[in-house]
Amino acid sequence: MSDVVVVGGGAAGLMAAILAGRGGAAVTVLESSRACGLKILISGGGRCNLLPIASDEDDFFTTGSRNVLRRLFRTWRLEQVVRFFEHDLEIPLLREEASGRLFPRSESARAVRDRLVGAAREAGAEIHLGHRVTSVEPSNGGFLVHGQRDGRSQQVEARSVILAAGGQSLPKTGSDGSGFELARGLGHSLTDRYPALVPLSSPDLALRALSGVSVRVRWKTLASGKLLEERERDLLFTHRGYSGPAILDASHWAVRDGAQLRVAWGGLQEEEWLRDLVASSRKRIDELLGVVLPRRLVELILERAGIPGRTRFVQLHPKQRRRLLPLLCAFDLPVDGNEGYRKAELTGGGVPLSEVNPSTLESRCTPGLFVCGELFDAIGRMGGFNFLWAWVTGRLAGESAAARVRTSRDGSDPPLGRVAPP
Repeated sequence: MSDVVVVGGGAAGLMAAILAGRGGAAVTVLESSRACGLKILISGGGRCNLLPIASDEDDFFTTGSRNVLRRLFRTWRLEQVVRFFEHDLEIPLLREEASGRLFPRSESARAVRDRLVGAAREAGAEIHLGHRVTSVEPSNGGFLVHGQRDGRSQQVEARSVILAAGGQSLPKTGSDGSGFELARGLGHSLTDRYPALVPLSSPDLALRALSGVSVRVRWKTLASGKLLEERERDLLFTHRGYSGPAILDASHWAVRDGAQLRVAWGGLQEEEWLRDLVASSRKRIDELLGVVLPRRLVELILERAGIPGRTRFVQLHPKQRRRLLPLLCAFDLPVDGNEGYRKAELTGGGVPLSEVNPSTLESRCTPGLFVCGELFDAIGRMGGFNFLWAWVTGRLAGESAAARVRTSRDGSDPPLGRVAPP
């Protein structure tokens, strides 16, 4: 019998295995794919965007309690996570100030994945690859974990189980959503799931013809005229529609809620555009816009405004100005779909945060079961935030599962969870 079975060997699962093993538990990791951490390998274009430089709970979205988010991030603050990777795992980090992201100095996602696997094994964890878990059954105060490996049925006994099976985005990495069904089978409800951090498609052929153009935008999402969120990042036009950090961050509003997506090109507000245009009013309008925006986008905006590019700003009729400014500062991006789980970075929705103890991540539905990572109804922005979520929740689940095992051995009261020391 294993003390702790971790279902899933991704980022959260490996972190859970490391901390559970260091907590004195005998740990078994069951990973359905041919290797652990396949999503880690493709992160950051192979460079592994390990963490953001700065973060708070506003960088995350959940339909549940934001107070729970705050409590979870207080259990392991960002600076402590950074120290863990640099000093404990000996992975020096590189700050990329322009993007606000942290990468390993090696710029090798494989090196990060291999070090996490190595740390889990050093902590005593046994890792079984190609082992697909089909069900988890409470039994005699513990669990029977049923699965398939090499076409044969397998059964593992465990005192505690950590569900870290991930979502259903990027299925080529082995994510198939099975973790959600395991959670449901153990009494959990699930909020509606959807592709998150996903490119959006557009019915506008002229916008799709801008494929390859990247531009800074100030984006807003709106529903019934109400502002849902507003941020500034880069947008990338694709042959199907839109991508880039701005779109991926905004996508969950469009996919889940059907929200309207509106952008200010260049990230400039109306008064800023007017100030710059008036200051150089005798120059050609295409040249003025071209200082901030890519040429192909400038041509599209002027065409829709009905303004010849060679026109000088001072020559514009007031009606032309009134047509131009909204196209610069409040351009509505038409959306008719998304690229689905095949291209989504993450799965939105899942296990409600209210169904676990926020001090330990132990299930309120099934004692001895712990949940972490992408299975939760919580998503972060692009830029290492979802790795931060995986590390924080994986650590807490692993430590808590090990503490529960120790409690069952010595009969003491289980700890209620704790905030990591400064």
